Amino acid sequence: MREFAVYQDDDGSWVAECRELPGLKVKGKSEDEALQKIKQALLIYYPCRCED
Repeated sequence: MREFAVYQDDDGSWVAECRELPGLKVKGKSEDEALQKIKQALLIYYPCRCED
């Protein structure tokens, strides 16, 4: 299981990052969008380990 940091950036966008995986950082217009994007990125990074 990976832990995510989700926060709102200075420009108002939402950022989600996984500090365990350097460089894995995404932005979204909403908190939910940022979380969905980071889940998609993890599926690319770990295709066998991210099943729902």
